[in-house]
Amino acid sequence: MSRRVGITTRPNQRRVEWMREFPTLHDWMHFGPFVSREQALAWESLQRDCVRSGSGTELDDAAARWWGYRFDY
Repeated sequence: MSRRVGITTRPNQRRVEWMREFPTLHDWMHFGPFVSREQALAWESLQRDCVRSGSGTELDDAAARWWGYRFDY
């Protein structure tokens, strides 16, 4: 079993995207919202035994709400 972690402004869409790449995806959880991208990145950096997913490559819109996510596959 492997675990992946990342941050996003669109957790539901991101889950669908990851399900296409990892059909065995299970135990999806999202955390937040965080008040800023930096706070979400800090949360992500604390996650252990996970493959990180690029640290939120989405545009950093000041109005965006950032979420952390984690899943097993």
